[in-house]
This record gives sequence, C-alpha cells and structure tokens, in this order.
Amino acid sequence: MKPFVFQSLIFMKYLPLLFCAFSLSLTAAEPEFPLTADSKPQAEVAKGTLIKDSYTAPESSVFPGTVREYQIYLPVGFDKTKPAHFMVFQDGLIYQAPVVFDNLIAKKDIPSLVGIFIKPGVVPAANDNALPRFNRSYEYDSITPTYSKFLIEEFLPALEKKHAISLSQDPNHAAISGNSSGGICAFMVAWHRPDRFRRVFTGVGTYVGIHGADQLPVLVRKIEPKPLRIYLQSGTGDNNLYCGDWWMANQMMERSLTWAGYDVNHAWGEGGHNGKHATQIFPDVLRWLWRDWQTDIEVKANPKGESKWKGYEVVEGKSMDWTRLAVSKDEEYETIAANAAGLIVTAGHSGKVHSISSTGHIGTFCEVQRPIAAMAFAPNGDLVMHTHDDKLGQDLALLHCAEGKVPEKIEIASNYSRSLLIDHKGVVFLGNGVGLNHPSHGGGPIQVNGLTVTTKSWPILMCLSPDQTLLYGFERGHLTASTISPEGELIHTQEFHKIVSLGEAEAGRGWSMGEMCVDTEGRLYVATTLGIQVCDQAGRVNFIIPTPKPAHDVCFGGKDLSELFIACGDTIYKRPTKVHGVVSGQQAPIKPAPPKL
Repeated sequence: MKPFVFQSLIFMKYLPLLFCAFSLSLTAAEPEFPLTADSKPQAEVAKGTLIKDSYTAPESSVFPGTVREYQIYLPVGFDKTKPAHFMVFQDGLIYQAPVVFDNLIAKKDIPSLVGIFIKPGVVPAANDNALPRFNRSYEYDSITPTYSKFLIEEFLPALEKKHAISLSQDPNHAAISGNSSGGICAFMVAWHRPDRFRRVFTGVGTYVGIHGADQLPVLVRKIEPKPLRIYLQSGTGDNNLYCGDWWMANQMMERSLTWAGYDVNHAWGEGGHNGKHATQIFPDVLRWLWRDWQTDIEVKANPKGESKWKGYEVVEGKSMDWTRLAVSKDEEYETIAANAAGLIVTAGHSGKVHSISSTGHIGTFCEVQRPIAAMAFAPNGDLVMHTHDDKLGQDLALLHCAEGKVPEKIEIASNYSRSLLIDHKGVVFLGNGVGLNHPSHGGGPIQVNGLTVTTKSWPILMCLSPDQTLLYGFERGHLTASTISPEGELIHTQEFHKIVSLGEAEAGRGWSMGEMCVDTEGRLYVATTLGIQVCDQAGRVNFIIPTPKPAHDVCFGGKDLSELFIACGDTIYKRPTKVHGVVSGQQAPIKPAPPKL
C-alpha cells in the first residue's frame, strides 16, 4: 500500500477524534454561508495542479516520527526556476483554496502563488491494538516557536528539495492561514517569524487557554508591533468550552491588535465553530491580504502610526531596528559592560575583551587568556573581570585592567559568578559568590586596589537600582528586590518583578538568559528569550523589545549612555533610545521620580 493511501486511512478513521473536543452542535439558528462565484470553478479559467504526498519527520525533528499528508497547488504557468510567492494552510486543503487561487490569479487580484496544504502530524500506532499519537493540539495550540521552527527550518526546505520548487525568502511574499487550532498556529508562526511570514488569516482562531494562547491579547500589547497584516473571523455561535470563549477571545485579539497599531481586519458573524463563514469570505480576505501587491508589496509595522505601545516612551524607529556591530565565528559574546563615557566592552570564552567606542569603532581592550563570565567598570576607570576555566578546574580569579594594559590579578578566588556589580564607592558584588576562599581575608570584605570585595552570598544575576539602595536579583526562577542595609546585608527581600514567559513549556527558556540593567528613570531591562522585557519601578512589565537573536546580556552605552546594547552570542547589536542608562561603578546615586501606581 502506498504511504499516502495508508496515512489517508489513518486520518479518515480518527478524524472525528481530532475535532470532537472543539465542535459545536449545529442548531436551527445556524446560518448558511453560500459561496460566491470566486469560490466556484469557472469554465473559462485555467486550473492549477495539485500534488499529493506525505512527509515523515526524522528523529532529529522537533516532532520526531510524525507522519503528515500534504498537498501542493502549483498555479498555471508556474516557473520552477523563479522564487514563488506562497501561502501555507494548516489542516490540509480548506476554504476551497485551489479554486479561489485559480480565479483570483486569473483576475490578477493576487499574485501567482504556490499553495501548501499541510495536515498535523500523527505518530503511527505501534500495532493494530493501539492508537496513533495525534500531534494536532500539541503542534497547533502551543504558543512556543516549536512549530514555526519545524515549518520554516525543516518542512519547507524538504518540500522544495523533493519537488524542485523555490519559495521566496522575502517575508512579504508569504502568507499563512488556518481554522480553529490551525488558526492560532498560523498566527504564531508569523508572530515568531515575521522574517518569513507577514500575511495571516485565522478562521474561528483558538485564542484560548489550551497551551497558553489566552496570554496573546496582553502579549500583543506589550511586545513591539511586528510587520504583520492579519485578518480574523469568528461568530457569536463559536465555541464556549472549559478553556475559554472563542467568540470573546477573537474579539479581544482584534482589539489588542488594533490598539497596538497592526494592519488588522475582521469579519464577525453568527456562525458556529466551523469553516463555513471563513470559506465564504476567503476570496475577499485574499484580496485584502494581498492588496496593492503589484505596487507596494511590503507589509509594515504600525503602518498608520497609531500604535499605543508603551515602549515608544523609550525607543523609536522601525520594529526590530537594531544595528549589527560585530560578528565573530570564533567568539561567543556572553557579557557586556559600559563605562560612564559610553565605551562598550564585551567578552566571552576566548578571554579577549573587545571594545566598541561611542562612534562604533571596534577594537581590543585587553586580553586575559581565560574565559570571562562577568565584568564591570570601577570608579577609577579600570575594568574588573571575573574569569573561570571549567576545563582546567582552576579557582576563579578576579582581574582588573585599564584599556591597552596587561591585566592584574586581584589576590582572591571564588566560586563561579555570572554577575559582577560595582557601586560608586567601589564595593564589588559577585553573583553567587559563596565561599570566597583566599586564606588572608578572614571571612570579611577584602580591601584591594581601592575596591571592597564582599564575601557574602549574592543572587546569581544582579542589578542595582539607580539610587543604589535596591538590589534586583534572579534566584530560583524569580526576580527579587532587596534593600541593601548600611551593614551591607540584603533585607526586605521579596519576589517583585513578574517576567513574561510563553506558558509552562517555556518557563525555563522564557526566563532570563542574561543580565539586567536600569535607566535613570528607574526602569529595569531584563534579557529574555522573548526580548528585552522592561519593568517599571512597581515591578510590572510595561513592554517588551524584541531582539534579532536571544540576548545573553544587555546594557546602555554610546553617546550619553543613550543606546541599548545586547550581546547575542556571535553578534553585538545596538538600538538608539530616548533615555539614559546607569553605570553604577562610575556614577553617583540617582533618585528617579516615583512610579505611577
């Protein structure tokens, strides 16, 4: 039996199980949605070609062992030698899409495009007395980037290779769609990867609490607007189940997208949880998604300038408006710091400390010949570094140097520290600095080279408030706030800032990957996989600045400390801001204005 036929039998047998949890019994009040001529075959319109096949994911896939059917629509006159516009659909062939494509392409209402219709993955049953594993909800309802990674990095390249077609790499040439859980899936792919998809249609989208999608209306408001064009459809008869109310959830999404300044449209009706209304309006949806495609193909973020995103208090310019400063194949930039003049230094495992001047010039600050875990500038202008070498099993060292000088070792050793702070008095805080073990210090602070190195246990990640009386720390999965007593103790500690993560599945990865910094107005900037999450003094995440790559560390630098710098592994990026950062080791305490409570 051919693989495609075999998999078709699996889907036909168990298809009711896939949808029963989200189906709503039709009543006499369920309206009809008759199709327009655009959704019906026209005798004078040439028809495109449909190719059927299946894909089995290897063990290296994020969905190992899954098998999924797919179909490819190739338009009339398709040229395989040229990169094609394309549109991806979840749950296979829906919305009468091939017929609509034929008609609208013939009218030049939309570009000639490839349609890709993918069904969710199924892990075949182990034997005749067992059920397959149905991946649909896991793949589609999750708000993590897992499915987008599968689609963009695995499935589409495999499709191109097998069928000798070329899909455009321009995100303005790509659309994605789906119904119900397939709708939320389509939105999340574009949300995570606007560099690959920018046009989205969701029918009766499952923006409810199955795998965290109920968070999306708030995330849309907090995260900087992305270059997406989105069309939503739902009806008053949509699902109302244990995990939420689809009709209300879709309206909340539309209101949040509008508030955030997206290019968004919608169609509300009286239908239930099915594809009838979405199928009826699909031709007009396509016209709206691809409008002006012959003259202005670019989809822009906040196209009308009407976004109310709170981050515009700090940054301006285009979404993701980061400037790439350094790329290294041999270095992993894990830590970054600035002095009061705005000079940036960054380092990683090689032991080389690179400098970036306020004009953008990249040079070498110094070399320490050991991996550098953390660093900060001292009041006298020296750079203080905490180094380690796991391979050699050596004690960790604290070193300091001036630019262009040979580093000098401060005669102490400690456990591994990922964070290093210095205040304006020259007090050095080492994150996770338990057990400073140099025999001469006798358990108390170490006075050396004008610095006071504390020997207490501090949080593994740390940042001082602008007035240098509060210490923000990351411990055991929580951001804490503590007062520093006159005796140098941490008191009044509590979990204070609530950082956003993408549901339980992302809790470990959605948390901080790197350090923190503050501006003179008291905002706290935290590096996470979602981007730079910015909290006000009251502990609330006001907005999130997306980053080109996950950032390991973040700080202010450049002229007047007004540029935000991030270390992202092999790359350093910067972005201009309207605010100014703080270098606690070289600036006197700054008292910000009180927050609005």
